[in-house]
Amino acid sequence: MSRNRTLIMIASLLLLLPPLAFIFQATTGDKDFCGTWCPRMFYAIRNGAGLKEIAGGIMRAYMGVALVVGAIVSTFYLGRYWCSHLCPIGGAGELGSKLIPDRLKLDYSSIPAAPVRYGYLGVYLAAPLLGVGSLCCNYCNFAAVPNLFGAAFVQADMAYFFRAYGVINLVLFILLAVVAKGGRAYCNFLCPVGALDAISSRLGMKFGKRVNVVEHLCNGCGKCTDVCPTWAINMGSTAKIDQLSCMPCHQCEKICPEGAICYGKTA
Repeated sequence: MSRNRTLIMIASLLLLLPPLAFIFQATTGDKDFCGTWCPRMFYAIRNGAGLKEIAGGIMRAYMGVALVVGAIVSTFYLGRYWCSHLCPIGGAGELGSKLIPDRLKLDYSSIPAAPVRYGYLGVYLAAPLLGVGSLCCNYCNFAAVPNLFGAAFVQADMAYFFRAYGVINLVLFILLAVVAKGGRAYCNFLCPVGALDAISSRLGMKFGKRVNVVEHLCNGCGKCTDVCPTWAINMGSTAKIDQLSCMPCHQCEKICPEGAICYGKTA
């Protein structure tokens, strides 16, 4: 998977995003992640919702539920392969960033990702529960990116970007993905699915495989930190990998001159 990662990300765009979206069309007749495939709304509980309403939301988005559960379970044992290889939303940003010259990219690595990510997740979950609105639909990368890909083919997708939230989402996608160093700042800061997936990665690190540093081989050269798209590597005397942010893209493993980074069980 690491050797063919770029091809896998391109395939996910073809299978899961307009105008082709084979998986959506073949399974439920949907065109994107909204509705049956929504991976965000079913766990954002609204103020006053009872068990019937919560169960109804889960049933309506049953494919989204399956997607999130599948990602979390697989991550527990294998690491965040959904985020690094299969998610077409994150993949679109990373592939787009490869087309931008490095001198034009914005480097967000000085911002601590976890506090921003879980602060946003807290607001995302608390806002509807407190009855002060929801971030589920209006400000959603799982809606914005498919609409962006479908805008050239479907008038309704184009109309999405003539609304205030459509413009905001487009600007966020450009600034936090396309022109971000590594292309994954949106994933690292503002994706609630990625935030839940990262928790699974951290909790399961003693039970499954992860990208690890063999400390006695590491010479502290820092080359791995330069290629990490989620700035998950902290450099001291040796490299340290934060499993709350690490995706097994294997870029650090490929570039390490000492062979000090590997994928496997943690010690």
